[in-house]
Amino acid sequence: MKINWFCPLPPARTSIADDYLVGILPSLSTQCDLTLWTDQDNWDRNLEKLATVRHFDPNRISWPDLHQSDLTFYNIGNNHLFHASIWQVSRRHPGIVVLHDPCVHNFFDSLYRGQWRDVAGYLAHMKQYYGEQGLHDAREFLVSAVNIDFMTERYPLTPLALENCLAVVVHTREALEQVKAMRQWPVIYASLPRALPPQRDNARRPAVPPYRLIMFGYMGRNRRLDAVLEALGTLPERDSFHLDIFGDIADGRRLRKRIAKLGIAHLVHVHGYTAENELNKALQTSHLAINLRYPTMGEASGSQLRIWYHALPSLVTDVGWYSTLSRDTVAHVRPEHEVADIQSHLQSFLKTPEAFAGMGERGFRTLHEEHAPEKYVRTIMDLAANAREFRVRKSAYDLARQAGTTMGSWTSNDGQEPIRIAQKIYEICGP
Repeated sequence: MKINWFCPLPPARTSIADDYLVGILPSLSTQCDLTLWTDQDNWDRNLEKLATVRHFDPNRISWPDLHQSDLTFYNIGNNHLFHASIWQVSRRHPGIVVLHDPCVHNFFDSLYRGQWRDVAGYLAHMKQYYGEQGLHDAREFLVSAVNIDFMTERYPLTPLALENCLAVVVHTREALEQVKAMRQWPVIYASLPRALPPQRDNARRPAVPPYRLIMFGYMGRNRRLDAVLEALGTLPERDSFHLDIFGDIADGRRLRKRIAKLGIAHLVHVHGYTAENELNKALQTSHLAINLRYPTMGEASGSQLRIWYHALPSLVTDVGWYSTLSRDTVAHVRPEHEVADIQSHLQSFLKTPEAFAGMGERGFRTLHEEHAPEKYVRTIMDLAANAREFRVRKSAYDLARQAGTTMGSWTSNDGQEPIRIAQKIYEICGP
């Protein structure tokens, strides 16, 4: 089978490239004739040992080349810098969408209002999918009367990311139920994969203070840095810990001022973006990872799989996918009690570091049992085998949608009315 795969490629600064793609590529490339498509000017040339790599411009793509393949997969995440061109192609050439973030309002806000300066387009989509109430709230959002967290939770804009697809792959059970409820696309759940370590040195990290805490990845406001710093800064035992922060910082100046105000500059080291091998060395010598996300976009966490790869215990927010993780493999932090819970876990760590080490070991086993790339690729290829059926279903839904649009214009100005009519026609007459 010939497959097109649209995805960020290394060295793009996203875990979808570094962890997800790199993890599945060796197995995926043996199961199909694979072409990787990228709008990046540079990519890791080692990828070409496993697959053909094609550069594309969404405005001048070779459609005949796309049509020569049996099926196309599009990886869609929340960062418009990595996924905007992929989404543009997906709207014109139907394929299977791998939906890494079920809530993609941030993606479309950044794309339409930021990169494209197309406020009218953003508002039109809000009305199309959420009617007059959605349009009203979007206008309020434009003048900062409501914030992005409110918009993301209430108006995820998931249907816009999927509007022309044949089927959907998601990485959380919550996302599975959300897409199923839309009653438009076939959808499957597959645990987010990651390459497994070839072997593990069972020697434990020296359990002596100061213990090394680590945070990594893009440090936006949802990573809860303020709460982590406050918890550390007001912890009586704070000198027993040292915190390393790796990754791009959304507001580096503000972060450093906060660290200085709390008087913990001697305990916190901000490294910025770090090469892969250096980050892995830091993870290997750390004692506890802090992987908080609030609000979450409903995504599974590639960062968490990387933490488990190194058998590290971790603190995670008790929300979304993270809430489903076993209490034996992570320590949960309640969003409404962040500082207190972080401090409680740190104090527990000081009392029984070996218990936390065991947590990391169980996470390592979970990675092997549930997130193996080979298992994920088998699921993907089973889905690909149904491509013909998906195309028939899409044709039937498109016809129903056309009828629904016509009939909806007779009855209502509500943007959702044509969609509701289309779903009812499809239920009655579809395959």
